[in-house]
Amino acid sequence: MDNAGFIIPPNLYNFLKFVSLVLLPAAAALVITLGTILGWDGATITAGVITAFDTFMGLVLGKSSSNYKQSDPENVGDLVFGTDEDGATIIKRVQINKENPVFNVGSRLNLNVVREVDHP
Repeated sequence: MDNAGFIIPPNLYNFLKFVSLVLLPAAAALVITLGTILGWDGATITAGVITAFDTFMGLVLGKSSSNYKQSDPENVGDLVFGTDEDGATIIKRVQINKENPVFNVGSRLNLNVVREVDHP
């Protein structure tokens, strides 16, 4: 079993982060402000519920971010590319820079992408 835990997909993570950092705090402030102006007795409770949910979302997003960082494998080498005589992009070589790397079937492999410039 993968010990990284759950990871929220990047697009969903970015949306939820915006909701958690911008929208929910603004909604809580709006409820408190309007509730005070309009004399609404439930404003404090409602803002508290919004804030509690926002805090929980922060926990979930933080855990997902931590899991993502832990699951990100280190770079083991370079993927070197350039252009052929027709100007098409080609992969020239994969250069492993780590001594005795262990590759597991189905695991991820990170390589730095490097452009090799041919000098005429």
